[in-house]
Amino acid sequence: MAELGKSGTWRGIIVGLILLALWTLRPFGVDAPSSVSTPFDADRAVARLTTILGDERAHPTDSDANDAVEARLLAEIRKEGFSPQIDERFHCNDIREGAAICARPRNIAFWVTPPGDDAVMIAAHYDSVPAGPGAADDGIGVAVALEIAHQLKRRTLTRPVLVVLTDAEEAGLVGAAAFAAHDPLAKRVGAVVNMEARGTTGGVNMFQTSSPNGRDTAAIGRPLPSANSLATDFYELLPNDTDLTMLLPLGVDAGNYSIIGGGKRYHTPLDNLAHLDRNSVRHMGATTLSAVERFASASGEGAEGQRVYTDVARKFLLELPQIVAVVVVGLGLIAAIVLYRRGGTARRVRSAFIPVLALVAGTGLAIGVAMLVGALRPEAAFGTAHPVAFRLLYAAAALTGASAVLALSREENPVRGAAAAWCWLAILILAAFAFVPGLTILAAGSMPLVIAAAAAAFIPAARRAVPWLLVGAAIVYLLIALPLGGGLEEGLFVEHAAPATLLLVFLFLFCLPGAGRATRPAPAIFAAIMLGAFVAAFMVPAYTREAPRHLTIVHEDDAGKATFLIDDNGPVPAAIAAQAKFAAKPDDKGYWRAPAPAIADDGSIEILSDTVAGNRRTIRLALVAPSADRQELLIEDGDAMRNIRVNGARPAIRGKPVYIGCTGRTCRRLEVEFELAAKAKLPEISWRRTRYGLDAAGRTLAAKRPATAQPVHVGDRQVWIRPLRLPKAPAG
Repeated sequence: MAELGKSGTWRGIIVGLILLALWTLRPFGVDAPSSVSTPFDADRAVARLTTILGDERAHPTDSDANDAVEARLLAEIRKEGFSPQIDERFHCNDIREGAAICARPRNIAFWVTPPGDDAVMIAAHYDSVPAGPGAADDGIGVAVALEIAHQLKRRTLTRPVLVVLTDAEEAGLVGAAAFAAHDPLAKRVGAVVNMEARGTTGGVNMFQTSSPNGRDTAAIGRPLPSANSLATDFYELLPNDTDLTMLLPLGVDAGNYSIIGGGKRYHTPLDNLAHLDRNSVRHMGATTLSAVERFASASGEGAEGQRVYTDVARKFLLELPQIVAVVVVGLGLIAAIVLYRRGGTARRVRSAFIPVLALVAGTGLAIGVAMLVGALRPEAAFGTAHPVAFRLLYAAAALTGASAVLALSREENPVRGAAAAWCWLAILILAAFAFVPGLTILAAGSMPLVIAAAAAAFIPAARRAVPWLLVGAAIVYLLIALPLGGGLEEGLFVEHAAPATLLLVFLFLFCLPGAGRATRPAPAIFAAIMLGAFVAAFMVPAYTREAPRHLTIVHEDDAGKATFLIDDNGPVPAAIAAQAKFAAKPDDKGYWRAPAPAIADDGSIEILSDTVAGNRRTIRLALVAPSADRQELLIEDGDAMRNIRVNGARPAIRGKPVYIGCTGRTCRRLEVEFELAAKAKLPEISWRRTRYGLDAAGRTLAAKRPATAQPVHVGDRQVWIRPLRLPKAPAG
């Protein structure tokens, strides 16, 4: 066993270079496939979307532009022979602790099949952010939902199918919250296929299920999306939400599908039809049509278990019951330990920790160079335009650190080194199981080959197969880890993706039986590549027209002091700096500020009533802002508040109230009722109003914005900030 897997210097370097190329170029599992076999008609779906979006204006909820989009959307639905219903109501979402997020959504629903219970619901939202037209977010979902409805309208299915297109998702999931809380249709839903976008291109990811998820994994569509239970677990740990967050408490089965490529165009004016990838539309349509068909052909009743799963290069789906995956990883750990012990007794304890040192050195060096680039480059999103340069830099750094440790360790047995690496991966997975059980799928596909290698080590005639079995295990891991690493980069953005090279270092260690013992030329070659990539990382521009900087201009009037604000995500562009006198440094809130002309203020406050009954005081206010698109109240020291009403609705605010927000025309007259402890200290309240767009002075500044920059999210806007001082308690 001590002689197995030895090889020459250059074979190991070649293997490392192949891994470096695969990691950098991402040849599979990230981009949308150029063709798929499906009846879904992407061209027809995009043609409908083109009609619905019209002039491609941004259309936030409860706006004139959204009314126009809604009218065209309803016309397209009726053209297909469906009968849409509109559910309009004022509602406040209490998803955030201490917050009430309010709007008046107009949700659209129609039955594709005859109505019934245990329905499969196709969900998307049709409003956009104020900064962009939302062709992907969530025009892709609307377009796909209508084409799926077209495909299924004459089909006989086991379960009924319902389409719900929510409104006010971008305002804070208000439409979905209103549907779940009030719409009778919600009680008839048994499964949900939700569609979203956080970019304009890329392959489709199925990134969230219900729990338990046995029926959800059985319904994952073909052709396969990228689907990985580890990514699903990571998503659950993040503070991100979609409409599905509001629907899961209904007890439904679910699959949440999204595209995330081209993430810097998300929520900007470049989220338009010109940048919406038709391959992404086709992949979304094909996978979700299949998912709806699978849900609709199976019963939603009966027990189901929790499963872990992953696509393997989108060719097939590997899924296991969660408990089976844990057992497989545990057996793999035992097998790896046995294989390690069969590798000889020399320096056994020291050699066991070589993979740990390689992981720390490799991933640590990658993170270190990423931090150094971040410190030296002036832009926050420095990898926006040319992520491949930074991906290469991080990968080369990771391989430099890992190969240096291996070369210095002088480990003579590559099989023993790989076995030790599998031990540490299994230990990591089992230790983290309580928090990220989906992590088991990272190794569950490879561990049967590790177990087979351990068994072969005891059979003299089969011992020559041991390195090849371990190489096979490494290849299975590669097919899972490479797309996962690409997805992590798309989700985190390349500036923050260096920690994902941990997957690459493990892969490098697993390939040792095929690569042979690491020698000193290897780290020198990888270091040379790292230095070249480091130079390239400083030479490439951060932004282009297609991959823009996020640069929003805010014209703020805070208690009569007017300023222009720009987020500190890089230097103020020279043309903008020449137009306004921005400070030499950003302020402590992270903004560049420049003096600005005052903004005409049309807001007013009316005290409607102020009464005391026993130990409770009730104050009713009307906050009137005729030109505002959003009103907000930021509350400090709100311990005295007992209840709050907003335009007649009583949100179930969890904890101490800190925020009330209301979006849309309905909120231009915002009636708020505070119920307070009569003798308690009054809260301090900041009243904020937002109007989308800029006045003449702001538009002059915005005209100087570089072609490589775009407003994002709420977009350019005017903001008024005033203290809202509650009156002292009436006498007596």
